[in-house]
Amino acid sequence: RGGFGTKIHLATDGTGLPLSFCLSGGQAHESRYAETLLNRVGIIRKGGHLKSRPKAVLADKGYSGKNLRIHLKMKGIKAVIPFKSNEKASQDGRRLLDTRLYKKRNVVERCFAILKENRRIATRSEKTARNYLSMLKLGAIRLFLKRLLS
Repeated sequence: RGGFGTKIHLATDGTGLPLSFCLSGGQAHESRYAETLLNRVGIIRKGGHLKSRPKAVLADKGYSGKNLRIHLKMKGIKAVIPFKSNEKASQDGRRLLDTRLYKKRNVVERCFAILKENRRIATRSEKTARNYLSMLKLGAIRLFLKRLLS
């Protein structure tokens, strides 16, 4: 609606396995979908309990926004998101970013690259968003199987 393209919003674990993803229109702002994405994430721990709150969230500048930072702070999650150039970082003007931790964000980019090795995901040959999301899920299953069998 209103524009071309589709954005994939992806959450992965520390090893690059996809935990959750959702789609949005190409013109939509990324930060609007961050909370939805985080609410869908869950990891089963050794005792069988579901861990739904990560220690930190690493995201690119597209997800930077005051509302998301407040949401993460209220949940006790560390936000490792660089500020946009037109955004004020803190009251004293310093930019607070854990650069050592932010370097681990490449895990998400590598997951995108592996998913987009599938031609139907890379080119979006599916007409409907539902079918495209199904292709993404198949790509994620393929990634899990590849990791499981290696």
